[in-house]
Amino acid sequence: MTLVWADSVEKEISLAGLDERSMDFDDRNPLRLNGQTHDDPALRTLITGYAVASYRYNDSGVAHEGLGNELHFGQDPAQTAEFAFNLIEVGFTKRFSSWAWVSAAIEVGLHRDAMGEQEAEIELDQGAINLVAPIGNGLIFTAGKFNSPVSFEQEDAPLLLQASNSLTFQFASPAKMTGLMMTYPLSGYTELRAIVFNGWKSDGDNNDAKSLALQFSYAPWHGVSTKFSYLWGAELEDNDSDARHVLDFAATLTPFKDWLLGLELAYGWDENQSTRAPGSDAEWWSGQVTLHYDFTSWFGTTLRYSFFKDQDGRPDIHAPQKRTMNEFTVASVFHISPDLLGFRGMGFIPHSEHPVSGIDLRLEYRYDWIDEDGPEHFFKHENGGLFTDERNMFIAELVASF
Repeated sequence: MTLVWADSVEKEISLAGLDERSMDFDDRNPLRLNGQTHDDPALRTLITGYAVASYRYNDSGVAHEGLGNELHFGQDPAQTAEFAFNLIEVGFTKRFSSWAWVSAAIEVGLHRDAMGEQEAEIELDQGAINLVAPIGNGLIFTAGKFNSPVSFEQEDAPLLLQASNSLTFQFASPAKMTGLMMTYPLSGYTELRAIVFNGWKSDGDNNDAKSLALQFSYAPWHGVSTKFSYLWGAELEDNDSDARHVLDFAATLTPFKDWLLGLELAYGWDENQSTRAPGSDAEWWSGQVTLHYDFTSWFGTTLRYSFFKDQDGRPDIHAPQKRTMNEFTVASVFHISPDLLGFRGMGFIPHSEHPVSGIDLRLEYRYDWIDEDGPEHFFKHENGGLFTDERNMFIAELVASF
């Protein structure tokens, strides 16, 4: 759901002086307008959401489905040229006190089936019960389904600077987690987080084993947010012994007025899963750089480059073999609605912020290209159904937040 921060005077929640900006509210939809606080009885139930409509075109399409994080964009067949009302998501947050609240979000969206046809799906996109134990600065327990805190990017459209996600978001970490997350703010600029969750698959656990994640967040001053994450767990069907390991570093910087820089680098290895050297680990790298500039209060532009370098044929990649995927994207955003809902924190310690408006129009051009050691399998060209190693894509997208 949409994360927004108001520019009103900040007020503390009543738990040992714990500043709410040091808490993890990313899945709790805290719409905070001027003069409103969580202690107002009439505002303890918050309803928020967003809707997405688009037109998209590509010359080459993905020849398979279910690759990486399931995205609303990215699994289109070749020669797509269509309008769509892609999704609507509505959620609520019910706050019982400063130490107990519940949140949930239902999403109705269009997805591709095995034949490449669009179908509507209804799912519980997020849902969690949250409790704060009076230990030190407050130990936060989140139980349920929630957005992964690992990547620089988020899945929800209002939190993106572009219409599509990077390759790093899609392949280097899970988009959602279902399990138990514990967050402890050491101070107003440092946090520790531990998570035990089912696994990377979007439809739940794919084996009997569970996955673990540890994270340290550090935001030394306004305009700088960093996250260091380690993930471990068995992610293969019927294989509980060979684990996937991931080291991830993500940073959000706002060094100058109207500028935002996002960085992420991930290194991973899957035990005993190399297809090039059977019996050894499959190693891979991924990274992205995002640069955004607001020319005016109603217009901005984003440039992004991301890659995924699969050195050994990692599992979950179609037709496993050595390959490097690349994408370059340029997108312009027009803030059509004059209403400023607040600010979205680009890190879990939201010291790096970016404004959220009511309605955004995004115009995006994306170029994907792939280097493969072997037959080309990723993109199917529009002419004659032949495979190709590149794709051009254009997206016009409207995102309305409420």
